[in-house]
Amino acid sequence: MVRKFLPFVLLLLLALVVFHSWFVPGLLSTFDFPYYSALMMHDAHVSLYAWDWHVNLDGFALFFAPYSWVFPFIFIPQVILGKDLGIDWSWIVRIVYLYPYFILMLFAPIFLIKNLFPKNRFYLLAVLVFSFNTYALLLAGGEVFLALAYSLSPIIFILFIKQSTKKSLQTALLTGVILSLQIMFDPRIAYVTMFAVGLYYLFVLCRLLYRRKFNTTLYLLLYSFIIPGIVTVFLQAFWILPSFLYGKNPVQTLGSAYSGVDAVTYFSFAKFENTIALLHPNWWENIFGKVYFMRPEFLILPLLAFASLLFINKSKEENQNTKQILFFTFLGLLGAFLAKGSNDPFGGIYLWLFGHIPGFELFRDPTKWYLLIALSYAVLIPFTVERIYECLKKQKKFSILSFNFPINFQNPTFNAQNLFVFLVICYLLFLIRPALFGQLNGMFRITSEPNDYMQLETFISEQPAYFRTLWYPSKQRFSYYSEIHPEMSAQALLNIYNDKKLFAAISEKSTEKLLQEASVKYIIIPDDSENDIFLTNYKYNEKKYEWTINKLDSISWLQKKETLGKIVIYEVPSPKDHFYLQEANGHLTYNSLNPTKYTITVQNVQKGDRLIFTEQYDPHWEIDINSTKIPSNKFNGIFNSFILPQSGSYTLTVYYTPQDWVETGEWVSLVSFIVVIGSLIVSSRPKR
Repeated sequence: MVRKFLPFVLLLLLALVVFHSWFVPGLLSTFDFPYYSALMMHDAHVSLYAWDWHVNLDGFALFFAPYSWVFPFIFIPQVILGKDLGIDWSWIVRIVYLYPYFILMLFAPIFLIKNLFPKNRFYLLAVLVFSFNTYALLLAGGEVFLALAYSLSPIIFILFIKQSTKKSLQTALLTGVILSLQIMFDPRIAYVTMFAVGLYYLFVLCRLLYRRKFNTTLYLLLYSFIIPGIVTVFLQAFWILPSFLYGKNPVQTLGSAYSGVDAVTYFSFAKFENTIALLHPNWWENIFGKVYFMRPEFLILPLLAFASLLFINKSKEENQNTKQILFFTFLGLLGAFLAKGSNDPFGGIYLWLFGHIPGFELFRDPTKWYLLIALSYAVLIPFTVERIYECLKKQKKFSILSFNFPINFQNPTFNAQNLFVFLVICYLLFLIRPALFGQLNGMFRITSEPNDYMQLETFISEQPAYFRTLWYPSKQRFSYYSEIHPEMSAQALLNIYNDKKLFAAISEKSTEKLLQEASVKYIIIPDDSENDIFLTNYKYNEKKYEWTINKLDSISWLQKKETLGKIVIYEVPSPKDHFYLQEANGHLTYNSLNPTKYTITVQNVQKGDRLIFTEQYDPHWEIDINSTKIPSNKFNGIFNSFILPQSGSYTLTVYYTPQDWVETGEWVSLVSFIVVIGSLIVSSRPKR
């Protein structure tokens, strides 16, 4: 019994060694994962809104429904665990995100290989290949939501594959639920997963149509795609419905930095030798843009994977195995080709796909296609190892190597075949030695919120009036913000990422006017405690930090307000309020009901006066005065404004109309969830 479970115990010990920081107290933080203090969680809400006041992808807030798939997983834990139960964010991160990933990364690859090759005794190698490769580890250390989506891929793939042989309404419903969950973590990984599923079904459907099994084909499409697809769409209605009705491509609204071909070329860090070897180009420091030389030891990995082609044959009992191996070989090669992006060979093909194939514009960063390689190798390598093991076992000339040592836990003899397995395991561990030695950063390293940022939170939160903060040159992961104190990045606002050009732009008089109209009260130079911002050759440069302070000191219209440790705060003179009247004769007061709805009382205004709303212009903002609705007009090329239709004193409502679509979508999603879960419970009950 001990011998039977010992391999999994050793695998669990390996996982605990690599992820040990997840099981001790302390804050885990990375630039790509949000941080929330107790005060920030106090302002959290469960409701979803079409207008996001915080993300500021281009400086200002924008229509955010197309990007809100993950919001329930961010806000609901904050409200229930943070606001209501008072649990610290460091433990919420572990309970809600990290521990589920830890479990999935151990069991999802096993679920994959045991369903494809039930008799494969080396199924635990699938975990080493899929969950402990360089790509998966860097995801777990930096992009937690993406890592969770990645860990669900083997389960979703198998659920779809099962439908190709045994059609089941229960499985179809379950598939839709889990696919919906993956989309909520990261739609890009869901797209890649369904890309793999689509390739598999392409072969299946072609075979059925060739045999003229049209009824079987229709039933297959119904149970494999139509039912799971309907379930997924209805569960995701809270963001799909407003996105569809809004009528704009959400990726293109972000600008050329997200949708342009130049962005693809810039983000194509991996070369073909990296991708075919399942080596992330940023391994192991995971510093954005820092690409390392190829490590030749990784090239043994594809040799192990594609050696599986040497062990396929055309016998009837091996027919299904042969098909699986050929498919996953093709999948691995295709994944390696796509993951290199615009790099040679034939990089122009990826650029063409990016510009012409629906959904490909999500992949300006081609490394998301590493998932296909990981799925492929997680299947091929255990298959290869088992077949080589069997070949060595049949060779009696190796018996001279035999002596007692419990490496194969089903056969306590240390011989040639066991030595081979032992060397494969050592090789796979050798590839991730930085993880074993505790050298990985991000979510693998315990950190803490600097005291400077705690003081800054107090400084800002105690001011009741609305204003924005501008972080120069960019935001820091511990920066405080709230609905009445949104933050902005100077680099994002001005779309300039060169230090000298950014300073030239910020020092212009026109920028002072822009910041005043944008309600920016403070410009903040951050304490770069995590070495993310003031870098030279990917290393923190104190002189660059000091240069930044000296430059902002020289701007005449900026006044240094406060210094909190290494955080320097400058005050912008006379910033405008969130709402203000262009004409000086009137007066107003306003109340925020939520980020999409405000009530405003104006006094002594004249017909034709202009009400300015310092959010980025969107024609879907409107005012309602006694059931008379007036749409927004653009002001100074950036902001919303409304021409008041009457004189006097009265109350009006400012409302973002796509919120109606979000609320309808929320109800559709909620009702769909109740119906689907209820159906799964009823269908799982044993029949009498």
